[in-house]
Amino acid sequence: MTFDAMVLRAMLRLARRREAALDDALAQRVSGPPSGVRGALRRLEASGLVERRRDGAARLTLSGFALAVALLPPAAGRSSRRVAHAA
Repeated sequence: MTFDAMVLRAMLRLARRREAALDDALAQRVSGPPSGVRGALRRLEASGLVERRRDGAARLTLSGFALAVALLPPAAGRSSRRVAHAA
């Protein structure tokens, strides 16, 4: 998984907790330096996946949210196969 994807997933976790996605909070969650997080956020913003707010926090765009959810591992206990029942 790329560092940018790790930052995107960390932003999703913060959004679920209704916490601001500040550089330091993201760096702590991805175990990377704040400068690396800032670089990842610039790339994600250029791709339209993240937008910066006036207070310095980043937030996921709708596209960023969809991609972050798609990057989640499959839930345990759920089968991806569906069984058709005979009528």
